[in-house]
Amino acid sequence: MKPFRDALNLALRGRPLALRRVADRLLDAAEGGDLASIKELVDRLDGKAMQQIEPADVPLDRLSDAELYAIAASGRTQEYEEPKALPAPAE
Repeated sequence: MKPFRDALNLALRGRPLALRRVADRLLDAAEGGDLASIKELVDRLDGKAMQQIEPADVPLDRLSDAELYAIAASGRTQEYEEPKALPAPAE
């Protein structure tokens, strides 16, 4: 349940062009160089950028599969010594 979203949807039913005007203002501000508006547009269109995780800062067993895949997919060279083999699973 998202109470604010529900309230906004109710308000927009009575003012169907309001959201369009807000979007137009956001685009105008971004076009004018307003960095906050540009960031908002990029986040809305492309999704928010993933937070960079430094593998040395977090033990591997505490990372989710998605985080491990993101680290593996980054293709960057790592500044720490990689393990030679995976540890045996705990029983």
